[in-house]
Amino acid sequence: MDLEYNTFLRDRYRVEKQLGKGGMGAVYLALDTVLQTKVAVKINQNPRQEGREQFLQEARLLAGLRHPNLPRVIDYFVIEDSQYLVMDFIPGDDLGTIVKRDGKQEVDKVLYWAKQLGKALNYLHTQEPPVIHRDIKPGNIKITPRGEVILVDFGIAKSSDISQETSTGARGLTPGYSPPEQYGSGRTGHYSDQFGLAATLYNVLTNEKPVDAVERLLGQATLKPIHELNPDVPPHIEDIITRALSIKPEDRYSSILEFVQALGQSSIPSPDETMIAPVRTTPTPKPQPVMNTEATRVGASSPVPSTPISTPPSYPISQPVPQQKSKLIWLIPAILIIGAIVLVGGGWFVWNTFLANKETPPPATANVILFTETSAPVIAPIEDPTSTNTPEPIPTETLEPTPTDIPEPTIAPTLAYPSIGRDGIVAYVSDVEDGETFQLWTMKIYQQPDGTLIAGDQTQLTTNPGSKSYPNWSPDGTKIVFSAETGDSENKIDLYTINVDGSGLSNLIAFPGNETEAAWSPDGQWIVFTIDNRTDGIKQLMIVHPNGTELRRLSSDKQEFSPEWSPKMDRLVYVLPSSSLRYLWMRDPQNDFVDLDRDMFFMRLKYMGDPAWSPDAVWMAYTNVQGRTQDVYLTRIQSFGMEVKRLTNTTFDSYPAWSPDSKWILFQSNRDTNMEIYIMDIDGQNQTNLTLNPESSEMHPAWQLK
Repeated sequence: MDLEYNTFLRDRYRVEKQLGKGGMGAVYLALDTVLQTKVAVKINQNPRQEGREQFLQEARLLAGLRHPNLPRVIDYFVIEDSQYLVMDFIPGDDLGTIVKRDGKQEVDKVLYWAKQLGKALNYLHTQEPPVIHRDIKPGNIKITPRGEVILVDFGIAKSSDISQETSTGARGLTPGYSPPEQYGSGRTGHYSDQFGLAATLYNVLTNEKPVDAVERLLGQATLKPIHELNPDVPPHIEDIITRALSIKPEDRYSSILEFVQALGQSSIPSPDETMIAPVRTTPTPKPQPVMNTEATRVGASSPVPSTPISTPPSYPISQPVPQQKSKLIWLIPAILIIGAIVLVGGGWFVWNTFLANKETPPPATANVILFTETSAPVIAPIEDPTSTNTPEPIPTETLEPTPTDIPEPTIAPTLAYPSIGRDGIVAYVSDVEDGETFQLWTMKIYQQPDGTLIAGDQTQLTTNPGSKSYPNWSPDGTKIVFSAETGDSENKIDLYTINVDGSGLSNLIAFPGNETEAAWSPDGQWIVFTIDNRTDGIKQLMIVHPNGTELRRLSSDKQEFSPEWSPKMDRLVYVLPSSSLRYLWMRDPQNDFVDLDRDMFFMRLKYMGDPAWSPDAVWMAYTNVQGRTQDVYLTRIQSFGMEVKRLTNTTFDSYPAWSPDSKWILFQSNRDTNMEIYIMDIDGQNQTNLTLNPESSEMHPAWQLK
């Protein structure tokens, strides 16, 4: 539910307007009526426990940080089922908006931004434990009217030992700005933020997003040289950014500080390098809180669980601190003289200590595992933060790992990895194009030398209006049948077919109602699907030839949906609901699809959904549906429901789909707060998020049989 103008939160924050909105919440501009300052109120309305914990983690993480290039948390509280995070309001545009509006940016200005961001990231990376942002991109960098550079959006940041593997649920991905190690099960670290910063600099200098890291990793694309897009960029700047964009982390700079120092200095002074005289202003009367009887008050009448984060500041980060006049006027000249001496001496000390590319680092007191050319990790010492919180670059000496070290995944130097599933293509739907319309896409799944799986070759097949769903392959792997919105109030969702290369789009069925869950028969002669065009809305099964002829209804008086063929085409199974239960029933394709009127697993499996028969005819994967709880299960066909195995246990998993070799199972899951496509083996192991895109949803995977 959106908050209206003039809504009061906890009798303190008055909502003025909405700044942005996502699938699980929104950000509002509000007035803190106590301190009379503008604030940003971020709201999380995700009811799932994982999403709520991640939101609270962001609040706690930001509450412990104090840096001029980072936003500050003012308050945190819960009202009913929604979480509220109050932060500094950062005015100005983000870099993504600036580049889109103004195009390529001047090199000197970009170096200035890089220096400020480098300070913020160095501060994060030298926390104990280190904080890794993991989503550095132009849209997450604000430039205030005063020229301040503020790094925002810590929604997928992590604060943990840098040698620990990142949990899948906390991952996020922005193609073009995310490094290869952020895909699959690799570990992210300070080197990941370096890649994101370098990709951001590439974008603002060229007005072009870098090619996706996975495509580079698979040898399917190369990074376009910066000088071809912007000849004004000096060669040494291009070389430095290119190195920081290296596929292998060990080929990048040893720290964010070393990377930023290598870029050199901008002629634009930093805020902390220039004496800014306080502006003399005439005091204005403090405005009184608006007592509007029409205002909506949220969380005011009854006690609300609240977790104070920190003492609210008396001024936002974008405004100068009010200066009080001293009565001791005679001290001003002496203070100015002493300040000038300290400034000059301090500047000389900072230059010689941190900016002059020193060769001798301080003694190492901690270890960080870096990627190497071999399968074994190399442990390099990392420096201790100095009193000014600006450490020297990481030294290059290395030590051999101890037997207790956790092995690091290694990115092999080969340009291409083998695909799994007999080189079959996966069809699926995604709203990545505009965030609203689900289009038909394809991809392949590759296995890296360390065994981790990644997706590649993502190709968009449809672009026309209307969301698509439920793709299914023809047995020869040349065509895909799918459902699509028509925009017609009578023929709401129709069946279409399309060639694997995106050509030959054809409307197969134009029939009143919704036609979904199509399944192509193993002999290629029939397509069975679910339809809901009865006046009572009961779902039933219909069947048609791929050329649109001999359309007939299979169901009569019972509700039937989710049809699936056996590999030998001797059975057509479907889901038959009864009360709150769901049974698996079957028809006989070899006897005019007669309903056998008996349940294949009767009285054993009562919560069936999305049945998926393995190509080798040994297993049946399905969604166990109990209320809102959904998980993927597996049963052996010949056991008649006696041998059952639970493969997932997040309660958010569904729609299993087999690989052609019956070794892997794709499924969809919103365990990461948005629907994405995962993969696992038939034992439920190696569960991996393949799509990894928090800004879009992907679902309904189907593997081409080959």
